[in-house]
Amino acid sequence: MNIISYHELRKISPQKAREVVRKVFEANNRNVSKTAKILGIARATVRRAVYDCLEDKSRRPKNSPKKLKSEFEDIIVEEAKRTGFRYRRLSTYLQKKYGLVISENTIKSAKYHRRQNI
Repeated sequence: MNIISYHELRKISPQKAREVVRKVFEANNRNVSKTAKILGIARATVRRAVYDCLEDKSRRPKNSPKKLKSEFEDIIVEEAKRTGFRYRRLSTYLQKKYGLVISENTIKSAKYHRRQNI
């Protein structure tokens, strides 16, 4: 008789793997630690399988970084070429001249992306 592990079963069918966890959990008087030890998984995995839904949740991040508008990228690149300023000086320069509060890292990123697209 072949015994299949939780992780192997999860690759085949996540719903079935969660059902197995729930059955073992109920058979062990709702003891999370004992269930985890029997199945060879973490207690957090047991809790997720028992208390969450059977279907997988989306892996998409809840927050995505916002992309800088292309008009601002154009301004950054133009002013960087015109003034020759690096990231820190350019950041303060843009704030004084245009009232734009843009971090140094965003300026680095914008300049890098523009070079890649040209």
